[in-house]
Amino acid sequence: MKALKIAGIIILIILILATVVSVFLPSSIHAERSMFINRPAEQVFNQVNHLKTWKKWSYWDSIDPKMQSNYEGPEAGVGAIHKWRSTDELAGAGTLTITESMPNEKIVTTLNFEGMGISTGGWQFAAGDSGTNVTTYMDIELPFFGRIFPGLVFEKMLNDDFDKTLNGLKKHCESLPLAEEKEWEISVMESNALQIMSIKITCKPSEIGMQLGESYGKIGEAMMKQGLKQSGPVLAVYESFSADKVVMEPAIPVDKSGKSDGNIIARELPSVQVMKLDFYGDYIDTEKAHIFMDEWARKQGKTIAGNPWEEYVTDPMVEKDTTKWLTRIYYPIQ
Repeated sequence: MKALKIAGIIILIILILATVVSVFLPSSIHAERSMFINRPAEQVFNQVNHLKTWKKWSYWDSIDPKMQSNYEGPEAGVGAIHKWRSTDELAGAGTLTITESMPNEKIVTTLNFEGMGISTGGWQFAAGDSGTNVTTYMDIELPFFGRIFPGLVFEKMLNDDFDKTLNGLKKHCESLPLAEEKEWEISVMESNALQIMSIKITCKPSEIGMQLGESYGKIGEAMMKQGLKQSGPVLAVYESFSADKVVMEPAIPVDKSGKSDGNIIARELPSVQVMKLDFYGDYIDTEKAHIFMDEWARKQGKTIAGNPWEEYVTDPMVEKDTTKWLTRIYYPIQ
């Protein structure tokens, strides 16, 4: 009994000390790190403002390459959402949402990390003569007794993770061409109405090239059966695009209306107002052009009003020089 009494007194003393110490410790954590990136503020801002690009540089997105990711809302800016789930305990599951986006100056986010509640974070971009000073931060509210050990340790962990993420962002941004080297010309026009034969495909991003090739072969067979002739470059309409899943519609324009047959769809791609960009280069690099178009539309006060499509003008089997491959990218706008 005496031993139990002593143990009880020790536990009580520990609780009292923990309570007293917790009263004087801060109720929240503010973790913040900065790094200079040798690229214009606009170029760095765009990489952070588009959540899909985080896979290329964010430490947290690299913890589990097999994590399930889904993107909702607009491609970039306020309302853009990334939801993920991982079997890796460190990556866990959660939702990141952009709640405020001021071009080339700051981005504010909320992070709902499953089991840990909601925290606020963000990015700040300070433009300089030779580059941009980038600051990332996070504010986390702590439970009362969580202020002692978890609070003190968690701040250091966050700072270490921020350093890794900023290093990744710096390496990625400085590997990109300077923004002024890639000032593409965008034209606004009415697209031509097209009769197309197509197939709906769901695949992984890494399978796009293979799926396009197979789909065009199947569509070509259906065209031969119906006596249809190709009337323009092959194309693909992109309904959705995430890190682990792409929903697309490979299509071939034809000289007259066809008939649907099995998984082959005959339909019209209607005439709409679009913005168009001619991209020369490897297909894997077209993402830069899509980001450029999205930013251009925002600056011009235009609203993207439908699924984009790409026309593959150059046959890569004939032209081996990737710098000469022409891809025309169209976005319906209002």
